[in-house]
Amino acid sequence: MPQTKNSAIAQMHTQGAIITALLGGTDAMRQAGTTYLPKHPRESQEDYNARKNTAVLFPAFSETLSQMVGRVFFKPIDTHKVSGSLNGFLPNIDLQNNNINIFSSKWFDDALAYGSSYVIVDFPTTNGTLADNRHARPYFVHVKNTDVLGFKHKFHHGVPVCTQFRYRQTLTVDDGEFGEKTIEQITVWDLGRVRHYHKDDKGKWQVINETVVHGANGKPLDFVPVVDLVLEPQAFFIGDIPLLELAHLNVKHWQMQSDYHNIVHFVSVPLLAHSGSDDLGDSQTVASNNLLQLGADGKLSYVEHSGAAIGAAVTALEELKDEMATAGAKLLTRTKLALTDSQARDEQGKEISKLRVYANRLEDALGRALDFAAQWQGETDGGTVEISGNIDADFDPSASFADVLKMQAAGVLSGETVFEEAQARSIISPQREWQDEKARLELQGGLNMDFGQPESKTS
Repeated sequence: MPQTKNSAIAQMHTQGAIITALLGGTDAMRQAGTTYLPKHPRESQEDYNARKNTAVLFPAFSETLSQMVGRVFFKPIDTHKVSGSLNGFLPNIDLQNNNINIFSSKWFDDALAYGSSYVIVDFPTTNGTLADNRHARPYFVHVKNTDVLGFKHKFHHGVPVCTQFRYRQTLTVDDGEFGEKTIEQITVWDLGRVRHYHKDDKGKWQVINETVVHGANGKPLDFVPVVDLVLEPQAFFIGDIPLLELAHLNVKHWQMQSDYHNIVHFVSVPLLAHSGSDDLGDSQTVASNNLLQLGADGKLSYVEHSGAAIGAAVTALEELKDEMATAGAKLLTRTKLALTDSQARDEQGKEISKLRVYANRLEDALGRALDFAAQWQGETDGGTVEISGNIDADFDPSASFADVLKMQAAGVLSGETVFEEAQARSIISPQREWQDEKARLELQGGLNMDFGQPESKTS
């Protein structure tokens, strides 16, 4: 059946359930109930519900994820080496008005959260051939990790190649003249064809259409145009979750914080105790205007908690926050990793951070997607992109720019390079162009265009 998950996907989604819950925030964690907030021995369901419904998630995982994605996309993706025929598509790369930077950040965000994410490079056609679809163009479709149902692959010249890819979508369709409704659709890509499945009135999945997909040569497509972004590869299209340990720590914090709030509630209410020869019974109510018969030698007193447990809980929570911060920051720590020369790029001594490795893998994935888009256009190479971002843990834009100015003063950097470095640090607006700025400098006169320094004049 098309909705059946293969074993690798089922295992991937089981492992990723903790990520989905954490990204869903407090509401999702409460709905997960005992999965992430165990019930204490002899705790009544009423007391458990009260404890669960007052717990609040500290968003360490989601905030770390957002910060790391923000670092990678601190600067726009450099697209100067993208094939000229594809440049016009970049401002609306997915036909949903998302440019390549916004689209790529969402793709990377999903991959960093779950370990892998996918893109289909599609091409809208009306009659199966590209020649008669002059206004058609390739576009990217993001398939989230949680939407994938399965895939197949085979080896071609020793390289694994995807031969089938299945994923689920939720579509909004018209329901009568004014209404709307959501339906589920399963899309299956095979070599040379695409099938779409909807549920019939009996709840069974049925093919509603099947399309033969042609390449630029007019022949059925001999590959499935899906690109995987796997940050910690373990198998074909599958990888480990990079921040899984942080996720476990965040769940631990959720549990400990719930216990802490429970302790605070408990110790904030002193217990009224009775001592004496007469038994007051179990049904006595203490309130103003009530009279209690204490009997001979009877007395009432309050028993209060020392509060030592509160201090211990606060200390443990703060220590756990530090552990979470350390777990997230490990992505920024430079270490000597087993990389190829191309992956290591120009990193000094092959020392490179995990986040830099992940950014490199995004570059490669975007390059493969651009190649697929180029093949739809009848070309062989879609070009490459470069991601610089703010990936170093100790990166200080203002301090590092001072070094750039020193190098310029020493005569080893051109004015154009200084201009580009200033733009990269958001010192100069990205809308400004070097040629325009150079023309303005020339109008001012007396400036050396090689280094931007005043020319020496002799009488």
